[in-house]
Parts: sequence; structure tokens; C-alpha cells
Amino acid sequence: MERMKPFLSALLILVSSASLWTQEPAALKSAFEAANSAYSEARYEEAQAGYESIVEGHLHFESEFNLGNAFFKQGNLGHSILHYERAKRINPSNSDLESNLILANARVIDRIEALPTAGIEDLWERILSPGRYPMWFRLMIGFWTLGFVAFGLRMWQNAIGNRRILGTIGTTALSIGVVCMSMTYGASKRINGSKEAIVMVDQANVLSEPIAAASTLFVLHEGTKVRILQRVEAQWEIALANGNVGRLPSSDLEEI
Repeated sequence: MERMKPFLSALLILVSSASLWTQEPAALKSAFEAANSAYSEARYEEAQAGYESIVEGHLHFESEFNLGNAFFKQGNLGHSILHYERAKRINPSNSDLESNLILANARVIDRIEALPTAGIEDLWERILSPGRYPMWFRLMIGFWTLGFVAFGLRMWQNAIGNRRILGTIGTTALSIGVVCMSMTYGASKRINGSKEAIVMVDQANVLSEPIAAASTLFVLHEGTKVRILQRVEAQWEIALANGNVGRLPSSDLEEI
């Protein structure tokens, strides 16, 4: 047992560090409660400012969700959908958010029928959503720790059977840890990068080419979600869920 103490101590330290980094600081909790209080008293602009101060530097589902609610109450459809979509990336399975997003999208003028898919892409997006990052990170640390502890204990074993068991456990745990590392990396990329945006102006003319004389292909309205294909200076190439492609000024869009 004495020989195992160093390895058990290392395990405890790593697991503790993996959980501590996700704890919400007292200042953020206080700001969130103040914003909630303002929202409950219908001081929506004040609530908006409070939630914005939180999401500016933190990944926080409740603040993004409530920020969407605050904008919706003020009649700001584009920003409302924007923050609902950002909240959805953090927690794509929340039923209350889904209901509010459906309600907001019902007010969008554009009705775009999505092309049929097998659903695999949507499932993959849910698995690697930014909200899954803490889970994958903790699993990665946990399995790597288990693997190294198993190999460490194996060095102290004389019995061949025990060495084989610990070797198998160590190899399996490290392999799963590598998979979790890939998932962690994928989730982190979705935190730092965006491939979708929301139209933020009342009316946006989608152009055929990135030149002043380009013809207008179709018109989009506030709240419509588009996929970003390419960012070229002040104009971005975008695609709709129905497959239509064109170019919009980047000033008309806000990335999710």
C-alpha cells in the first residue's frame, strides 16, 4: 500500500485540477444573479448588459440563454436568435432553449427548407459541441491518469498475471485517453471558430459576385441563419440550408 501512495496522490491532484477549472467564480455568480434580478423586474437593458459582461469572456449557457430572452423581450430578433444559437452550441439538448428558438424563428420572414440529411452530421455536432468540452477534458485527464497509474503499479509487481492485467488496463486507458483528447480538441475548435452566422439587418441583398456591379440573387431578412463558406475581406460567401449560395457584406452578419 505504501508503494501506491505516490501514484494515488498524483491521481488525486490531476482529477482535482480538472474539476476546479470549471468552478464558477463568485464574481460571475454575483453578476449573473444581478442580471437575473434586473430581468425579473423587466429592466431588460440592464439585464442585457449584465449577461453580456459574463459571456464576453466566459462560456456560460445560462447567460447566453437569458441574453437571448432579454433581446427577445426588447424586440431585437437578430440578437435574440444569435444568443439562442450560441447557447445551443453549449448545450444542444436543452428543451426550454429549443422551445424559445422555435418561437423566435417563427418571427423570421425567410422560410428556408433544409436539404435532407442522414442526421449523422447533427449527431456529430452535438457530440463535439462547446458545452461538451469540460466533459471530454475531464475524461481525457481521468483516463490518462488511470493509464499512467496502472503502468506505474505494473513496475512494482512481480507476478506475471498482475503485470499483464495492469498492462492491459494501462494500454486501454491511454487509448481511450487519446480518443478523448481528439474530442477535446474538436470541441475547443468549435469554441474558437464559427462556421455559421445570423443576419443582423432588416434586409440583406445576397450578391452573385464580390463586386459593386454584382446582381442580387435573393434577399434575406433579420434572424436568418447562414453557413459561412469563405471570408473574403468585407464580403463573405454564404450558403443557406436549401443549398443556395451567394455573398453578403460581413457587416450584415454576426458569427454564432
